[in-house]
This record gives sequence, C-alpha cells and structure tokens, in this order.
Amino acid sequence: MRKVKAQNWLPADGLALEKAAMEVVVQPGNFLVVAGPGAGKTELLAQKAAFLLETNQCRYPRRVLAISFKKDAAFNLKERVLLRCEPELALRFDSMTFDTFAKLLLDRFRNLLPEQIRVSKDYEVLLADSSVLPYYQAVDSDYRGRFTDNQIIAFHTVSAFPLRGNTQDDKARKAAWRQMLDAGPSRLTFKMIMRLAEYIITHNEPVRSFLRQTYSQVFLDEFQDATSIQYEFFKSCFLGSDAQVTAVGDDKQRIMLWAGAKETVFEDFLDELSAEKKSLVMNFRCAPRLVALLNYLTEHLLDKSDFAKPDKSKPATDGECFLWSYQSEKAEMESLLRQVKAWMKNDDLRERQICILVKGRLDRYVGKLITFFKENGLDARDESQLQDLIAQDLVQYLIHGFYVIFDKQRFESKKICLAFLANVRTELSDQHLLSLETSFEKFTRKTRESHQKLKRSDLGAIVDELIAFAGRDRIKTAHPVYTNDAFLYLTISEFIKELTASIVPGQGIIKALDRLVGHDTIPVMTVHKSKGLEYHTVIFIGLEDDAFWNYQKQADEDNCTFFVALSRAKNRVVFTFSHSRPDKYGTSRKQKSASIKKIVDLLEASGLVEISEK
Repeated sequence: MRKVKAQNWLPADGLALEKAAMEVVVQPGNFLVVAGPGAGKTELLAQKAAFLLETNQCRYPRRVLAISFKKDAAFNLKERVLLRCEPELALRFDSMTFDTFAKLLLDRFRNLLPEQIRVSKDYEVLLADSSVLPYYQAVDSDYRGRFTDNQIIAFHTVSAFPLRGNTQDDKARKAAWRQMLDAGPSRLTFKMIMRLAEYIITHNEPVRSFLRQTYSQVFLDEFQDATSIQYEFFKSCFLGSDAQVTAVGDDKQRIMLWAGAKETVFEDFLDELSAEKKSLVMNFRCAPRLVALLNYLTEHLLDKSDFAKPDKSKPATDGECFLWSYQSEKAEMESLLRQVKAWMKNDDLRERQICILVKGRLDRYVGKLITFFKENGLDARDESQLQDLIAQDLVQYLIHGFYVIFDKQRFESKKICLAFLANVRTELSDQHLLSLETSFEKFTRKTRESHQKLKRSDLGAIVDELIAFAGRDRIKTAHPVYTNDAFLYLTISEFIKELTASIVPGQGIIKALDRLVGHDTIPVMTVHKSKGLEYHTVIFIGLEDDAFWNYQKQADEDNCTFFVALSRAKNRVVFTFSHSRPDKYGTSRKQKSASIKKIVDLLEASGLVEISEK
C-alpha cells in the first residue's frame, strides 16, 4: 500500500476529531489523554494507529502495541483499527490485555527463568487470585490466620523478583511460591505470571531489546484502572526506550481501586515518561440532557470541574433520566417488563440496545428478573458468563466461520475470518492474501456441502476443520495465550458447549449463533463489566444502601461507579429503588437510601431527573 505523507493525512472515514485529539494523533511524544465518557477514546487510538501505519511513522517492520485492562476492550480496539485502515496495515497492530501480554512473554521466554523459579511448560493458569490462599494455609496456618484474604492476596505479589528478606512474612511467601511453582504442573495466577514476565524482561537485556525493537508505539487503554503490578510491568518493558506511549483514561471512572488500581498512576506516568497531558471535552455518546446531568454530578458528587460538551448536532432537549421507586421487587419486575416492551415497540429498539446494570451480586438483584423476562417473551442473560469467552480472537474466528459456512452472504463475518487468518499467516504478500481468500471460499463451500443436514454432534468436527484450516501451530504462534494446550482445549470445549446449548430444535444454526452472541438478548451485567460499552437505554437496578453496602468506607469509588453506570446510556437511563427486596437468604428486607442520600439528593436537585413512585 502506498505511504501517505504525514502532512496530507486525514482521519479515516471523514471523521472530525476535536483539536486536542487531532494533536495527540499526529504529534510525536508521550501523551496522557484524560477524556470523559463518550469522548471517543477508542476512536482516538484507532485513528492514531491508522496515522502511524499509513504514514509509516511507525516504520516497517516495527509494530504498534495496545494494552487494555479488559478482553472486550482489547477486542473492540482491534476491530476499530480494522475499520480505519487497510487489513495489511492492521496486521502490524497488536491489541491485548495486560494479562495476555505478560503470558505471551512468559510462554516465549520461560526457559530464561533461573532454576529456583522455573515454571513447567504445561503450567496451569488459576483465574482467581484467591487461589493462593490454600498454599499459605498449608505452609503456615498460624501465619495465615493472622491476616484477611485480601491482605494475603495483595502480599503474595506485592514485590518484584527476586524475593528477599528472612522475616516470617518473607518465609511464608517464599514457601507458598515454591509450592505453586513445584506443583505438577506449576500453578500460577495472572499476577504471578506478570511478576515472572517482569523478571525475564528486567534480567535479560536481549529480550528487552527485542521487545523494544518490535514496538515503536504503545497505547495504554483505561489507564485509570492500571494496578501497581501492571504499571511496574509496563515500565520494565518500555521505560527508557524510544517507544512513544499514549495512555488514555478518566479519573472520574476510576472504579477498580478495590482490585488494586494505582491511585497515583496518572501523576507517575506524567513524571516518569515526561508526558504531555491532553484533555478531551466532547461527549459524543450521551444526549445533551444526560451530558448536563453528568456535568452536574462531576461538580457536586465528584468535586471536579472537567465538564463535557454535548454533540451540537443533537437537540438540546434530547435525553431522559428517571428514578423509579417500587413497593416490592415483584412490582419492579412487572413494571420494567411493561416499560421495556413499550420502548421496543414505540422507539423501535432491539433487545441489544437496552442494558440492565447492577452494582454487584447479580444473582440477588436481577436473577429473578432475568427468569421473569424470559417467561414473558423477553430474552435476557448474565453477560459475565460469556463476555470473556466471546471476546477471544479464536472464538470470534469460530463464530464467524460458522456464520460464513452456513450463510454465504455474511460478508462482514468473512472479513473477520480473513483478518484472523491473515494475522496467523503474517508472511503472506498481498497476492497470497488474495489466494487465501479463494482458498477460504472453497473451504467454506465444501464444509457447507458436507454438513447440509447439520446435527449437534457435527459441531466439534466443524470446529476442528476451522482450526485445521487456520493451522493449530500458527494460531499458537500468533496468539501465545493458546500455547497452553489445556487453555486451548478449554476454550474450544466451552465454545462447543455454549453453541450446543444455544440450539433450539427447528430454528437452525444461524439462530443458535445469534443467540450465542446475544443478538436478540438484553444484556445484564455489573457496572464493572460495562466499562467501555454503550446502550440506548440503561436500567440500573437497586439504588439502595444494601447495594452500596460499603459506601461509607469507599464513597469516592462508589460515586465513580454510579457515574459510570449513568454514562453508559446514550438516550435514556433509569435508576430503580425497591422498598423491600429479598436478601441473600430469600428473606424480604426493608430497603433504605440513607447511606447514599447524597446521590439521591443530587439527582433531585439537578432538576434533570424525573422521580416517581410506581
């Protein structure tokens, strides 16, 4: 593809960026971009990637690396880059989470670890940080008993390698690490993986040099949620290199302090990388009345003054916000069912344009609601069960591979499959990529003909054929997270299980795929899971003290959580309060809003929220 001169470059698809965003896109250097909800942080990074690749400011064959906090954010950014620049250029854009990046490095350079912290090749990844607790109990039960779970979990990986000291604390930690490393196979949490990867980078100059020669540009997404471990890992990789770093985030959306988010990460980044701070002021997502409410809460709830400006093309009166009170959970469910059906009919909304959020304890707050909706013709589901699986690159390839096989008119799905295949065959020239497209068309046609009478038992065989076409070893090379055979097997098994469960007799495989990806389903999730997502209408269930049970101790973080929930809505947001709600034992309890009175009072004082008893 012909290179574009930097001075002649224009944003892809004719999009207009605000002045500060355009400066970040085209100017060299390190930047901290502070941008509120709806400011277009993902779009900014995608446009910057397009600029760097199309103008060759990221000089071939060097690459752009984007590191995100969540899998779906990494996936969404990769998809946006594919929309903004040519596929052959997008091959030089890597988007992954901190966990995936650390695992990639450990898997590739594991043998460089010293013998005393060597990891077995087939090590097991423990998804829960709490998995370390039994090892402390085993090595020193008296020591374990003196500390809370969270204290032990934090202490386990608070220090970089090598682990030093000879106190009882140090001995317990060394012994717990030893047991986990020596287990057959080794058993590691992602935080442990990150510490081991950090050691490899810090103590092996050739590896560090290789990494820095590979990536000339680094993006850090949702940077306000970066933990101390993640930030130290990032610095071991790139601090002091010629890589230019762009970090984007919003301290008004800092809701991961409970998970170890580093409170001073913005200040440290500005100081240690001599970065320039840029602020984006537009909110392109939310209707003007919702932007006005967000600005009111920015000032009076969050005690900040970085206000957003709404999109001028939207009427100033657009946007609705409600606070509805109910006598019981039953009344709440019945009312919401009527309202959602009315919105879908009157506003011509699809299920996927509506989202139900809770602060936490999803089963308790919306478990019955999901069942009630399904019993009355509305499909709703807990997205947390599938969100991480569906966001995986391999699973996206499998999903869209099935779409193409059984519906040859799925051109967007074909594009996604070809992008995946090109990524696992990076050595291919443009001419060979055309040949790959022809081969893929022949493969899908042959597979379609072989499975005209599809049975559930055929799904595994088709998955095997899709993986064989891409090349299992090629997939592992391009996506090192799958070098762990156990994880690859689990991913494939989970996909087949979920697709099988989505099949309804008489409705066909396309409907099953639609059901799996949630095309006709109302998504239900926690506020934490909703970060980076947007919906026409958002319903937040349970603006109550019990939901914000720790508000007195973490008011700032809970205020940010409320802010994030509101900011997911493009046109309408509803907050509900029920005077009685079952507790975790099923006993109906009277609910209050005394602890969170400040939030409720501000909603009323804003003059922008319609409050009513339903």
